[in-house]
Amino acid sequence: MPPIAAHPHPEFDTTPAGLTEPTASSASAAHPASESRSAEPAEPAEPAEPGAPSGHVVQRAAWIFYFIAALGSAIGQIWVGVDAPPWPPHIAWWWRAVLVTPFAVVIDLGGVVSSAFADYRQRLGETAYGWRILSAGSITLAVSINVLGHRPIAYLSAVFGGMGVFAYAVWLLHSGARRRDALRTAGKLPGTAPVYGLRQWAREPAVTNLARTLALAHGYTRQESLDLARQQLQDERRRAGLTQYIDALIRAQHADPIRAAIAVTTLDIDALAAALTAQADVEGWARLIGADLIPPSPDDPPATNESPSGTARGPMPPADVLRRVPRDPASYQRWRQLWAQLAADPRIRTADFAARHDVSLRQVQWIRAVGLSGLLDSPIPLLDRVAALAVRPDANGHAADRPDAFSPSA
Repeated sequence: MPPIAAHPHPEFDTTPAGLTEPTASSASAAHPASESRSAEPAEPAEPAEPGAPSGHVVQRAAWIFYFIAALGSAIGQIWVGVDAPPWPPHIAWWWRAVLVTPFAVVIDLGGVVSSAFADYRQRLGETAYGWRILSAGSITLAVSINVLGHRPIAYLSAVFGGMGVFAYAVWLLHSGARRRDALRTAGKLPGTAPVYGLRQWAREPAVTNLARTLALAHGYTRQESLDLARQQLQDERRRAGLTQYIDALIRAQHADPIRAAIAVTTLDIDALAAALTAQADVEGWARLIGADLIPPSPDDPPATNESPSGTARGPMPPADVLRRVPRDPASYQRWRQLWAQLAADPRIRTADFAARHDVSLRQVQWIRAVGLSGLLDSPIPLLDRVAALAVRPDANGHAADRPDAFSPSA
């Protein structure tokens, strides 16, 4: 087996503390005189996170916990090796311990060494399944010896078996963190994603998953990534629905199903849907829909769909509105012109029409009310028509007295 420190990439050193070679920084600290004589620059220290404390204390704590747990697992195996095998009676217990210790240490250390090799190969881009399986098998053997060897005493079985599992778990987590840090420093691993929280994951799992991917790929913040993910998923759903309708429309244009299938296959339906989305007149549809949602004014009578005619098409306006119809021919024709434009564009807002023609909002409402009743269809002013009706002779040849000719029922 080649030595662990002999690999060609010393920056990917994952061996345990007892097997590591001294780095350039530690060597220079121990031999300051050699630092001045050495022409090789020292390796740059691992950059610490901004505003975060140094990780040396955490690193040392991880190694301490690992060695304590590994030592406990080895002691448990030695204990089993002293009591379980059928030793000859004349061999003292301490001789048994001396003979068993190397095997117990090798079993535990073998799992760590093989895991270190696996970690190094993973940093180079390999899967290292062989080394990882060998490491797991070695640790499984050590834990099994402790659990089965101390089976009569459940406490000892749980303590020594748990020590082995804990030691191996600490090693795997520690080495995995070191590997990710090294890969991230080398630019082979993206940075960490924002923390979204369990509530966000439970409420919008698809959005949060996409947001995490976007944040890792482009460095977005938490809120930016969530907003972009919601917009992207919404666009995808809209484009998928539009694609189905376009597919059905293209197939409906061809009576032959084979030609329809060819047309659908040759066309890029997604690109066509995207082009239609870009050409959509959103503002026009908003104006059209919004015109139907505008509540009517108290003075605006309900509109009708009948064509212009000489007869009344809507309810008769109140008497005070009828009195405002101008008798002057020029002013009356002005009212008729404005009503013709209102009738040509019934969806126009009253305020917009008033501003366009420089008239008051109230006057536009009067014109609309009178025009809808059909009283502006005749070129003769309304008051002249009412006067003509008032002096029309009756059946006996006398002028009819029509005092109510100006009433709303006229």
